[in-house]
Amino acid sequence: MILDAPKNLNRLTIPAFLRFEKMRLTSGEWIVALLFLLPALLHFGLFKYYPVLYSFALSLHRGRLLDPFDRFLGAYHYTFLLQDSYFWQGIQNALLYTIARVPVGAAISLALALLLMNNYTGRLFFRVAWYVPVVISSVAQVQIFIWLYNPEYGILNYLLTEMGFSSLMWLGHPNTALLSLILLGLWGSTPFTMIIYMAALGSIPNDYYEAAEIDGANAWNRFWQITLPLLMPTTFFVLITQAIGALTLFEPVYLMTGGGPLGSTTMPGYQIYEAAFEFNLWGRGSALAVIFFIIVLSITMIQYKYTPESYTQ
Repeated sequence: MILDAPKNLNRLTIPAFLRFEKMRLTSGEWIVALLFLLPALLHFGLFKYYPVLYSFALSLHRGRLLDPFDRFLGAYHYTFLLQDSYFWQGIQNALLYTIARVPVGAAISLALALLLMNNYTGRLFFRVAWYVPVVISSVAQVQIFIWLYNPEYGILNYLLTEMGFSSLMWLGHPNTALLSLILLGLWGSTPFTMIIYMAALGSIPNDYYEAAEIDGANAWNRFWQITLPLLMPTTFFVLITQAIGALTLFEPVYLMTGGGPLGSTTMPGYQIYEAAFEFNLWGRGSALAVIFFIIVLSITMIQYKYTPESYTQ
């Protein structure tokens, strides 16, 4: 028989370290606490909040190299960007890239994690082999794929011609340039999410599968009724983090395509760099950063809003 706890507990039964409402710090204790917090506060103030506030203030000015605040323009940069087709093309490319890469990457990562969790000969080798892209720098990844996409001696075109298809201008045609970035993104991001899924799969008790197997559930039913529901919090984390990473893509665009051809791979991250550091329009680049921050934050909040609460815990 389980006895119900009394509604009004005696304060003496509650440990002292839990009674925060009664704690009072002396002035000396406040000084010591602030001294311990000072390094973290300085870090966040100098490298987090100050750049954000500075960028917002800069977005309201013309923004030149020698005198960033030489002329106040108000919301001019914002109205210009909202009417600029090149800016919206970057937003469209970023959304297409994210929609194509993130769900497919999560599905591939889960499939690989399920395969690598099984016991078979050479499992350790395949685990290490699949994880290799994570330890390779983004610049090295880009150089590998530039060689693969080369229209003359790239291995992808060689395989296509051997199978009877015509070769492609992977990075030189608007119809295939964004796809080339998506393939690179899948290769580079899948191993990391695969490790996350493997850790989540290892935390699922075997008792659930044994009970389901006794009840006659086959492997497919066990996956849909046990594995997938229990992996939903992990999937939510993967989708959020990968979506943010996909929306803020910069290095492959800068190193592989430069936003081309014909703007088919331009992204907001590259447009911010292009405006600020190529055209010396710091105010416009800062306005781009502010607008893009609002867009990414809105997409993240929408994901939180329409995701069941149990998946976010």
